[in-house]
Amino acid sequence: MNDTGDFTRWLKGHVEELNPLGSLARSIANDPQWPAAADIDTCRAYLESRGAAPELIDTLREAWAEFQFLRR
Repeated sequence: MNDTGDFTRWLKGHVEELNPLGSLARSIANDPQWPAAADIDTCRAYLESRGAAPELIDTLREAWAEFQFLRR
């Protein structure tokens, strides 16, 4: 998979958005434990371990897909 450090930077670029992507971005931007350089499965597992709502997990999957599409 691609560098998820780039994904984290890309995601943090959406903190001002008032939508699910922005909510996810704010969540990870304020979390010093966020696994910024991990693979997407690790990021999902991390959110799940923190009790994230299923909607936030779905947003993570959608964000990853969008990020991958934009990197093509």
